[in-house]
Amino acid sequence: MIGMVWIATSCASGPAPTRYLLDQPDKTVGMEVTYREGSPEYSHPVTVNPELLDQVLQHIEVQPSSLLDRLTGGSVTIQKAFSEEQRSILIQPLSKALNQATSLETVTFYWATPRDHGLWEVTSGGLYRQDDDLHVVLPNYRQTIPANNPPQTARNHPLAQLGESLHSLKAINPLRQLSHSVASELWSPQTPHFVVPLKALAEIRSPSDLPAVTTSIPQGEPHEPIKQRLKNIEELRKEGLLTEQEYQHKRQEILENL
Repeated sequence: MIGMVWIATSCASGPAPTRYLLDQPDKTVGMEVTYREGSPEYSHPVTVNPELLDQVLQHIEVQPSSLLDRLTGGSVTIQKAFSEEQRSILIQPLSKALNQATSLETVTFYWATPRDHGLWEVTSGGLYRQDDDLHVVLPNYRQTIPANNPPQTARNHPLAQLGESLHSLKAINPLRQLSHSVASELWSPQTPHFVVPLKALAEIRSPSDLPAVTTSIPQGEPHEPIKQRLKNIEELRKEGLLTEQEYQHKRQEILENL
């Protein structure tokens, strides 16, 4: 797949270009350029309230896979994929990142937790808006990595799958889990991939049945104005986040829409 070739290339050439809003050794939230020639643009920026993002993440549950179930004697129960601590720290910067991301960037997150015997558990993934849907991809959920410190490779590449997961992730309505055939080309077929219509976010309620919270959904043209998009790609080129070839391709594509 095109996406997997990109991941392998980026890992070999060093950290992928990322603008961080939360930048700590064991946790990050950033905006990573994931556009490659021929790929569809995302519908960024978009305003999604932190309260609504919190509800979205609460609607992803995890259960042990058959292997983990056997290893633990079937004692592990279904639980929320994101803990209250993770949501309380990640939600605000995730909301800001979606509001600042360009149409060429995926909002990424990374969370590493130390365990015994020199091991770390890594949960990482990304969010993006495509048309009227908000997507959540979770290539790593509590993936175990041997390291003396927070694993830098996983930190630098939160969208790269680190190995086969021992957990199964599922969506609770109104989230939907995408089939492999319609998953974005950046993710491998095994990557858990969830989608929720932005218009349905206001219908999501907390477990305590709190009142629904409204969201600001841009109307009309889903992409940024032409002039702003040209400025964005020019800045990305100056910062070395787009190659000259990618810059010229995007510039021509944007100008054709005039």
